[in-house]
Amino acid sequence: MQMVSAQQLARMLDDRSSPMYRALGRLYADTSELPAKARLCLEAAEAFIREFGADHDVFVVRSTGRVNLMGMHVDHRGGFVNPMAIKEVFFVVQPREDDVVELRNAEPNLFGPTSFRISRELPKKRISDWDSWTQQELENRRRQGRTADWSNCVKAAVLYLQHLHTTAEGTFEPRLRGMNVAVKGNIPRAAGLSSSSAIVVGAMEACMKVNALEIRPLEMVEACRLAEWYVGTRGGGGDHAAIKFGQKNHILHIGSFPFSVTAEFFPDDYSIVLADSLVQARKQGNARDIFNERVASYVFGLLMLRRNFPNYAAKMEHLRDVNPRKLGLDEAGIYRMIRSLPLCCSRAEILAELPGQRDLIEQTFRTHAPPSEGYRIRQVCTYGITECIRSEMAGELIRKGDLKGFGELVNISHEGDRVSRLVEGKRLAHDNSISDAQLDGLIAACNSNDPVKVERSRLWRQPGGYNVSTKEQDALVDIARKVPGVLGSGLVGAGLGGAIIAIIQAEQAQELIEALAEQYYRPQGQAVAAEVVKPVGGSGVLELKDHWS
Repeated sequence: MQMVSAQQLARMLDDRSSPMYRALGRLYADTSELPAKARLCLEAAEAFIREFGADHDVFVVRSTGRVNLMGMHVDHRGGFVNPMAIKEVFFVVQPREDDVVELRNAEPNLFGPTSFRISRELPKKRISDWDSWTQQELENRRRQGRTADWSNCVKAAVLYLQHLHTTAEGTFEPRLRGMNVAVKGNIPRAAGLSSSSAIVVGAMEACMKVNALEIRPLEMVEACRLAEWYVGTRGGGGDHAAIKFGQKNHILHIGSFPFSVTAEFFPDDYSIVLADSLVQARKQGNARDIFNERVASYVFGLLMLRRNFPNYAAKMEHLRDVNPRKLGLDEAGIYRMIRSLPLCCSRAEILAELPGQRDLIEQTFRTHAPPSEGYRIRQVCTYGITECIRSEMAGELIRKGDLKGFGELVNISHEGDRVSRLVEGKRLAHDNSISDAQLDGLIAACNSNDPVKVERSRLWRQPGGYNVSTKEQDALVDIARKVPGVLGSGLVGAGLGGAIIAIIQAEQAQELIEALAEQYYRPQGQAVAAEVVKPVGGSGVLELKDHWS
């Protein structure tokens, strides 16, 4: 393991000719950003020195956030995501001989010091069902008021790695060594940029390095996905894949089941502007219940479709399979399938509808509180089915350099998340429910001889209703779409707060930022939280490839 003392690391980060500086240079297209990145890493090194001393040998792990431009809320249903890695978080790591993990942050007022012993966090026998065990642990932490501790993201990675290396009798093979870690990052929290996943991925990279564990990148991404269940959200692996496989100047096109990843060059004459709504996208309490309730609606809807259409049941392994190409149906046929789904269901109605699936349904219920208005199965599944189609189309559009077409998909996707709309100067609630009459109209349009009606009725053009935006995010999107040169704008991340993105011609990016400042941030007395972001390289240990003195 190639390491340097913490003091030597600090010196390297202050020298632009050093191997550490050059290691950073391999990850960023814009070299003018390197001093700021080095300074961020230096803050982590200085925090390590304050907490653990200057003479200990350390190595550096860098992880990133991510912006998913297209393919929201569907990677866990088999859909594609189209993200890029942005920003960074640095881990300065010293291996230990025992199994204690000591965590420190360069911002102790926000993230207090914490530690844990790996062997004491796991049961005496090997966990037989990681899903159930993590759910039980979450419920225990909720009762103790410990759900928001940042160390949970590190525990998630480390405990899952030890779980993978535990025999049926509960023997650790090997027993993982712990580490002293100091952390510093610039990924905004609760902004929909995967700050939690960034910690999970970085912690797994560090623990693998400390323990000389060889795990292939694809397997590591899957391990991170499952590990994060410990934190409490049950999403897909798209965020972790974006963080691991990020490439400077490229948008990724990531598929699930089976996993696949390709990278497409993002044209220089376009920019991506990221704007934070300053409404924090929390993943605790009621917010987590909403996230997991939407996923549950996907689960229940697919079970109902399999029951309603037994001839196609074997082909519908994932929600993305409710697709004309996979099922051999025309688009009108897919609309007929969607029409069979209920608009809304209570828990009792779901159990009555699917009597043979009680165990799966009850397990899914455990992930969230009962929604007061019931499960809006039809509109949520419509969003998922059509977003899977859009997310697949997006990769080809980027490949062709068709940013206008890509932007149109982003706009439609956000309409499925929209919760408010500006009407005569007032922001009113937006209804995304889908009636029988609407579906009948789409079926009739599909079967018409009018090419305009047929095109308007295409599945990919239907937003559905996932409804996890906020009125603030909707306001930012509406402002952005009025700026000349903007091709598309929509939320990023899981929703319920956080950021939005806008794709715009590069020469007009500053005009967009000024419009957001004038119409959103300054009227609230807030500092402008909008910036141009560029794709950067993904996570890993910063390797020192040459000599320095």
